[in-house]
Amino acid sequence: MPSPLAPAVFTSALAEAKRAHLAGDFAGARRLYENILAHNPDEPGPQVLLAELDMREGRLMTARGRLERVVAGHPESFETRTALANVLEELGDVTATTALYREETAREPDSKDAWVKLATALQTAGKIEGATKTFRYALDRWPEGVAGYHGLAAIDPALLSTEEVDRLQAIAADERKAIDERIHAYFALGNVHEKHERYDDAFAAFAKGNRLRRENPNLYPEPPEWMEALPGGQPVFTSVEQAERLHDNFVRETMRAFTPGYLAKFAGGGDPSQEPIFIVGMPRSGSTLLEQILSSHPGVQGLGETQALSRTFRAALAEVQRNPAGAATFYRRMGGAYLGALRELGWDGKRRVIDKMLGNYINIGVIHLALPNATVLHSMRDPVDTCLSCFRQLFGKKNETSYDLGAIGRQYVRYREMIEHWDRVLPGRVVHVQHERLIADAEQGIRSLVSACGLTWDDACLRFNENERTVRTASVSQVRRPISGAAVQRWRKYEKHLGPLFEALGPYAPAL
Repeated sequence: MPSPLAPAVFTSALAEAKRAHLAGDFAGARRLYENILAHNPDEPGPQVLLAELDMREGRLMTARGRLERVVAGHPESFETRTALANVLEELGDVTATTALYREETAREPDSKDAWVKLATALQTAGKIEGATKTFRYALDRWPEGVAGYHGLAAIDPALLSTEEVDRLQAIAADERKAIDERIHAYFALGNVHEKHERYDDAFAAFAKGNRLRRENPNLYPEPPEWMEALPGGQPVFTSVEQAERLHDNFVRETMRAFTPGYLAKFAGGGDPSQEPIFIVGMPRSGSTLLEQILSSHPGVQGLGETQALSRTFRAALAEVQRNPAGAATFYRRMGGAYLGALRELGWDGKRRVIDKMLGNYINIGVIHLALPNATVLHSMRDPVDTCLSCFRQLFGKKNETSYDLGAIGRQYVRYREMIEHWDRVLPGRVVHVQHERLIADAEQGIRSLVSACGLTWDDACLRFNENERTVRTASVSQVRRPISGAAVQRWRKYEKHLGPLFEALGPYAPAL
């Protein structure tokens, strides 16, 4: 084994590796970290940073093993314990995640962030009562911060008193407050006003929150010490206009590439696995409900939104560029690599597996060629309800078009054009699931959904709201409740404010 690096040499080598990491040279950073560890294997810092790279590349199981070893040797390291908790949450190990965050509140009882992380983890795990109590504790102890208000408003806006709503309003209006705090306050206020049927006030709050978000495209710059914080990367934001251009280009290029001739040329060359179930569509279209129902089946495991398909597709393209002779088996190798990527994300390999990356509606042609026996479910909801729900939701990252009604409408039109393309070139390949139809006759809708996936019936699917699996989407609270039609045609409450959306939706706008 090489001799340990002298302290000054270690510090210099780690700084060089971090510079490569920050510059986006991830392969170079990995080599540098591994070289450091060859000399100093017990140093936690390089291991944590390697785990961050593992997570970027979708190797969550590798990151988990690496961090568990480091935590065992360095239990005092806050950064390492937090990094492990984040990995466990991504893997859906809610028991381990909440235990780690509880331990953190015991270690740091005066840390607001520790209590908010615990509350969020409990909510994600379906422990709504525990999440409510913990958000309440955070609000009562730190009333000047927005996290407690925002958390309670997301669970049930009625949990906030009149006095607390007034304080929340003051936070939103206070220009001395951090922009991020004010944005969260406005979205929480929107939920509160809506709960009390003050729809004009609700729309005004959502509009102000969205305007602040649009006007601050660099709200989440990478801080200088970002690699000492949670792994997983900072939220990424571009301008609304740039996001629209990128999306339009991607849709048009995909339509040009995936012609009937191209699909016929490569048909039958994919991996024969029947295990994957893809759920695609627009955000806020009822997709989390579909995953919650299906993952309640004992033969199905839900992984949530994963980057596995896009990662394996890019890796396979790079390999073909290096070795053009492999083009003939491109899709079969890609399908196999995708299944391997799901195992790194925690799939046990024994059950059917759900990938709910909604943007894969653009990649249905890739799915068809790489995994011809996979199920593709298209989650559909009323166009205006879908777009309004996006506008009402503060997303953690990306979804830039959700901050502008016109941009949301135009994205909806492009998405439907993409789906219609797949229906033309791959007729019958996509199973369309209409949200309103599902909730109108829940039992029949759920039975049809289970059958469409080729699954045997199990009554647990009807009790989906009892499923305490990890849910990391904006619908985390809704899917813990029985099916309700309360949000159907919600847009009519806001109709007079939705002119820009109706204009952008064109053929998908309602007849008024």
